[in-house]
Amino acid sequence: MVMRLARPQHCCITLVENVVQERQGGVNAGYFNGIEVEWKARTQVYLDNGGSPEHVPLWPAISTEKKKSFKTLYTHPKEGSSQGVVLKDLNDHELNLCPACGEFGKPNTLDHYLPKGKYPHFSITPVNLFPMCDSCQKEKLEKTNTLQEARLFLHPYFDDFVERQIIHVVIEPPYDTPTFRLELSDWLIGEQRSVVQAHVRELAIERRFATFFKAESIRILKHAAKIRNGKMTIEQSVELFRSLHEDPSLNSWQHLYYRAVLENPEMLEYLATGDLPDKIA
Repeated sequence: MVMRLARPQHCCITLVENVVQERQGGVNAGYFNGIEVEWKARTQVYLDNGGSPEHVPLWPAISTEKKKSFKTLYTHPKEGSSQGVVLKDLNDHELNLCPACGEFGKPNTLDHYLPKGKYPHFSITPVNLFPMCDSCQKEKLEKTNTLQEARLFLHPYFDDFVERQIIHVVIEPPYDTPTFRLELSDWLIGEQRSVVQAHVRELAIERRFATFFKAESIRILKHAAKIRNGKMTIEQSVELFRSLHEDPSLNSWQHLYYRAVLENPEMLEYLATGDLPDKIA
């Protein structure tokens, strides 16, 4: 339930150089000149390791000394500043679903994959920022990893495998009031499987998907009643719905739902010939 995103066009290392250059002559010039080499080196470590908190260490001196200065680069970018241009470009997206969970709706804020509270030096790093819905941000907060799990969240810029469908929805009878369970795709192995499990758990996706599932199940029952009197079969109609939602992501909630219906012959038969509820809420 995550969407693969193209990496931002802005160079992360060049951005550091530009930010330092723009502070020449200011009160923080000496400080930023002094940390430029290490800041760039730490940014390169992030890039080399796909942002994994297992391999990207904290920067204790920054976390205590100049944490606020880094955060301000993100929260109060000056008009026309290098980071201001980057942030504007990242916010100027055309997504109509959350790339972290797959729920429909335009995400209105940016999330820091490695949170700026722990990693303030990545507060404006382009590949550390991507759109995320409010519900995901509320669940994610500043979590990154545990002693048992190398990382808790999928990275939409670096986890190439999320271009494929990583979750399957299994719909269970009775089909007038169906229930569901989520299953990980069989092809996921090792660390892929572990991080998908953690991602779904930590973002409370199953609980949140349940509300969508209930509403969509009511919708398909209403649709079935209408389709029976039309020229398309139930299977053709559901396939149309599925195909409409496979772009931009196979892991969107709508695509997962309608693919699950198509993979369930008993449910298709029920929708086509079964006794539908007299009243559908």
